[in-house]
Amino acid sequence: MTSVIETYLGWQEPRHFADCRRPHWSVDFRTDDEFRDRRGGGKHACSNEDCGHGDRYPRTTVRIVCPSCQAAVVIRGEAHSINEDTTSTTTHGYGLPPRKLAGLLLWPGEPWLNVGRLGSADPYDFVVTALGVKRVTEADVVGAITQSRGKRRAVTWSAGALPTPGRYCRFNWGRTNEDTLRSVAAAAKWIAAQLADRAAPAGGTPGA
Repeated sequence: MTSVIETYLGWQEPRHFADCRRPHWSVDFRTDDEFRDRRGGGKHACSNEDCGHGDRYPRTTVRIVCPSCQAAVVIRGEAHSINEDTTSTTTHGYGLPPRKLAGLLLWPGEPWLNVGRLGSADPYDFVVTALGVKRVTEADVVGAITQSRGKRRAVTWSAGALPTPGRYCRFNWGRTNEDTLRSVAAAAKWIAAQLADRAAPAGGTPGA
């Protein structure tokens, strides 16, 4: 599990060649249980404490290929160090289309507060961006909405807006509203109001 911010940021996408006419990635992976390392006189050196450091070890290879432009990316790692987890985007949020609320896009992700979340009508945290964003980058993020629990353990929502780079985390929020919002829509409206307030001229009102 990771925070909803890290669900979208920090990832790299393979690059197609410039003349690619039909960009598409085909992904396959395999695990060779008895991969033989013939380098270093048969000694396999690694930092994995579960590895016997012999000349044979399990290795997983991920192959990412574009059938159109023939770009190919191969990623290899020891199977002892790789965790494979097959799940659904409806559980983790990533890969689902963003929601449009209060003139913003809300991108769903697995919430940090994970207890009993699937019993909620909105089982996600959200990264918030302006409209028109196709792939979330740091420059696109204007806020975040996260699950909380009220005094009686009912689901409430917290929101942060106006991000600035953080020293110990990716973002610090210029304004926050913690544990008081009753719905995702209310949180989105609160973030939209903070953005409008920041955009308003000094001494004026938004849109004046």
